[in-house]
Parts: sequence; structure tokens; C-alpha cells
Amino acid sequence: MKSQKHNINISRLIVAFVALAVAVTMVFGYAYPNETTSQARPVVKVRGGSANIRQVYRFADVNDTQIVAAQYFGIEPLKSRADLDSSLISQLWKVETSNILKVDSLTHSVPYLTHSAGVLLYTIATNFQARLRAKGLAQYRFIVTSMLRTEDDVRRLMRVNRNAVKKSCHMYATTFDIAYNCFEKVDSLPDFVGNDASHKDLVNALGETLKQLRDSNECYVKFERGQPCFHITTRK
Repeated sequence: MKSQKHNINISRLIVAFVALAVAVTMVFGYAYPNETTSQARPVVKVRGGSANIRQVYRFADVNDTQIVAAQYFGIEPLKSRADLDSSLISQLWKVETSNILKVDSLTHSVPYLTHSAGVLLYTIATNFQARLRAKGLAQYRFIVTSMLRTEDDVRRLMRVNRNAVKKSCHMYATTFDIAYNCFEKVDSLPDFVGNDASHKDLVNALGETLKQLRDSNECYVKFERGQPCFHITTRK
């Protein structure tokens, strides 16, 4: 009789253990889904030309104006990327792709800015997001197409880009370019789902954001036609 009860108790323990194992497996299965079964959402790009930009946002702060601020607030120009050592990198702001902005595939620059220029860039990005949300639009990010350039980068770029100049503001890590011809839609914030935006909506929301900061003496902005971007230099 004792042996029978002993066997029953063992059976109950086995059943309880199996049930616990299944429960744990299910919990961790939901918490850490199999990455091989999940699929990344396709990137939705919104493209358009300069015709969608209102005249008020065609800013005209030319290079001769911007270079004064770049030289005053920026670093000493680097001859080549080999001069970008760890001690200098530690003083700069590394810009990386996130939900609020995308760093393009940089060929003639590296993703570093002075601290004030980095703060300006992320202020533009967050203000742009807030403006879209206020308009009831979904979340989109702009694309940063150029940042710090060395003298070697500038020379190489001048061979292929007629807008490039030898006396470039980009050499001082104070300046960056934001494309106006392409934006990318990203997953909306958890508590908000907005409407799809047109290129006209997006480029003018960006222009409005830049105008507010420019009018507050935070930056200079040049609307570029040959290369579809806003060329921006911090004033701090």
C-alpha cells in the first residue's frame, strides 16, 4: 500500500514538473519570440522635388556667412581621416541612425559633430517629430547626408560635386546636410497612430522647424538646389 502511494506521489511530481516546464517555455516564448519567424516591416519612403517647398523656406545663408560661425565654434580642420584620433573623437558627438533621424551611407564625410551642432541636429529632429504629431501625421524621419569632412574628403568631393567648395564649413564639424527630397516612415509611437504624410507635408514641416530655430539665431540654413538638401551650421 505504501509502495502504491509512493508511486502516485512520484507521478504527481512528474506531472507538476512537466506542467511547470511547459508554462515557463510559453512565458519565455512570448517574451523572446523566435527571431527567425519575425519579419522587419518594409521601409516606406516618401519622395518629392523642390516644387513642394514653400518660398519662405528657401533659406539663403550663403557659405561666406556660415563659414564665420564654423571657424569660430568648430574644430581645426583635419587633413585626412587618419587625424581623427580617439582623443578628438571623445570630444565630438557621434551621430547614429535612430527612430527620429537616419544617417545616410556617407562616402565623403564621417558621422561626427561638435557638441553644439549635435544638440542642434537632435533638436531639429525632435521638433520635427513634434510638429508632425501636432498635425496628426504619422512618424517619419529625415536623412542626414553629410557631416564632418577632412581636407582630403573635400578634395575628392570637388571632383564629383559642383556645389562643393574648398573652404567648406563641413571641415569644422559644425555643419550638416539634411535631405529634403526623401523621408522615411517609421513605426509610430505606441500611444499614437497618425495619418500618412505627403512629401509636401513633410518638407514644409521640416522647413517650418528650421525657420523657427534660424529665427531664434540657433543656426544658419542654406537651401541647396544642385544637391537636394538643407545646409545647416550651428551658431553656438
